[in-house]
Amino acid sequence: MAPRAAEAFPLPGVGPVTDFGTLLTNNTPSSPFSHGLDGVQQVDNYLFINILLAAFLGLLAATLIYRWTHMFNSHLRNLLTMGAGRLEDQRYWMYNHGSFWPNVKKNLLYAPLGKMRHNREVQLSKAISVGTLPSRFHTLLLGLYLATNIGYCLALTWKRENEYSVIAQLRGRTGSLAAFNLIPTVLFALRNNPLIPITRVSYDTFNLLHRWCARVVVLETIIHTICWAVNIYESGGMPQIHVSLATSVSYRWGMVGTCAFAAVFISAFSPVRHAFYETFLNLHRLLVLLGLIGVYVHLDKANLPQLPYVQLTLAFWACEWAWRTLRILYHNVSRQHGITKVTIEALPAEACRVTFDLSRPWRWQPGCHVHAYLPAFALWSSHPFSIAWAENRPRAPPLVMEMEKMASVNPSLANTASDRPSLMTRDSTYTRKSFGAHTIATIAEATHRPDNANIALSRDAAVTSVSLVMRARTGMTRHLYDRAAASPTGTITTWGAIEGPYGGHESLTSYGTVLLFAGGVGITHCVGYVHHLLLQHQAGTSSTHKVVLVWSVPNTEALEWVRVWMDRILRMDGRRDVLRIQLFVTKPRHRGEVVSNTGSVQMFPGRCNPRTIVQREMGERIGAMGVTVCGPGAFADSVRAAVREVVGEGCVDFVEEAFTY
Repeated sequence: MAPRAAEAFPLPGVGPVTDFGTLLTNNTPSSPFSHGLDGVQQVDNYLFINILLAAFLGLLAATLIYRWTHMFNSHLRNLLTMGAGRLEDQRYWMYNHGSFWPNVKKNLLYAPLGKMRHNREVQLSKAISVGTLPSRFHTLLLGLYLATNIGYCLALTWKRENEYSVIAQLRGRTGSLAAFNLIPTVLFALRNNPLIPITRVSYDTFNLLHRWCARVVVLETIIHTICWAVNIYESGGMPQIHVSLATSVSYRWGMVGTCAFAAVFISAFSPVRHAFYETFLNLHRLLVLLGLIGVYVHLDKANLPQLPYVQLTLAFWACEWAWRTLRILYHNVSRQHGITKVTIEALPAEACRVTFDLSRPWRWQPGCHVHAYLPAFALWSSHPFSIAWAENRPRAPPLVMEMEKMASVNPSLANTASDRPSLMTRDSTYTRKSFGAHTIATIAEATHRPDNANIALSRDAAVTSVSLVMRARTGMTRHLYDRAAASPTGTITTWGAIEGPYGGHESLTSYGTVLLFAGGVGITHCVGYVHHLLLQHQAGTSSTHKVVLVWSVPNTEALEWVRVWMDRILRMDGRRDVLRIQLFVTKPRHRGEVVSNTGSVQMFPGRCNPRTIVQREMGERIGAMGVTVCGPGAFADSVRAAVREVVGEGCVDFVEEAFTY
């Protein structure tokens, strides 16, 4: 049979298809369509891939417009309302100026798929979980993505005389789509996905999209292989399949890629993934790498035009791994300070406080998380944790330290030292009591610093110490707690590394009222926000005049997880005017355990009712209100439902921190 026009006029740099093995016979109706591009219709394949690419770029553009609009509105609100004594400027921002966006947020962006369940796991039994449900907006996106891929696969020339040419067309269509879909599948899985900081979309959302893109790739790959096998079988039976695989490197490695992706599909089934997550993750990476190599060799040996898609996919993965490795080494290994030191302290209620003293300074922002590496306990594995506390512990030069000691004894030396130009300033009362270390001042800080107030903001100095709270579950966290608890001092030291920061896209400083909901160890996500908002309030660079921290814990022992940091926060200047804390102890051991010591810290027995809290604060809000939550899925879903009920009554934004891996 004569070659098709697509083969006669190939794309630049693409020659005829090669390496299709030995054919036992070439006189059956299916033989011409068992290899090469006969019947494939490359023009249509490129058309549908371009449409799919345009859809991705259109979604990216729409997301950027939405994010940039939101960022501009928040920045403008912050500029017009920040500082003390500007409460009257907050009135305009309290209300919605139209009903369109409140309805979009209530019924689409913040809405669960059904009535309430979103991040609460669907449990078949206590031991078997099938994961979480996507939100309504995510379901719409995924539905369109699945529908378009199905539509492209079915857009074939069905009225052909030779039915095997239709099978060849489906083979080419599914193969082209699978190769192209590898790009978003791998890109969305990367921790350092460049789209995350650009769009400010959480990694949790991209991970959801990654899983569904991967499922589409696997199904299209399997259909592609079945279509090839059908035409090969019809041309020579099982002997032809065996000969083709034995004599063609392209077919052999293509089969390797198909089997690897099929194994990924099976092992990623939610109950298996959640039950053996560490094993799954390591096996997952190896199988994906094997699958990509198989597809690459399959396309390269056959000289197929889809090879650039896989090359781009591998380039994304390799660059991200190289960047991640260099980033980890830079922040955690230095010639002067060695490897990052890790201090692990056992806490009540089976948790550990894990502090990383970094080898090099590191940038921190509220609401972010890191991946922690502890090779002595988990080899090369890493685990995500919210940052509970980050501070700067500058290593002062010996001469400066000696001058300060001498100045404290001889006042004349103090005067001499103060006459010298220096970036070091006297510590505020809060700094001396809390941090025991000097802070680096800017000119603006020295000019506008109120008396006895510390306005050293997180952006003024790099972070050198990062603390996490790890609650003992299974695996690494359980091993960590058992070792620390068995130590005579309750503290052990080791070496490790952190990777990040990730997330923390919302600073919340543009909201007059901020509600922080935490469930259990989710308090680590909120403590940094509280400290940051109070510092910004002291500096007069925040619009926030009311911060309400709501924490639900099983018992009062869990309060020890963050007591050392909350004590510092409660001693901050102006804290009583801004911060109010509500603690809900769900399982108190006795009535006297739940006692409130101060008016700004209230303790309640029983479960937290987010609906009551949100509705009360909505009626007493100052300016726009921001609500964030970090905690168990059911708790987060109840906060989401409470926000949706009041989103039409005033300007309210909702941010959820979740790790639905």
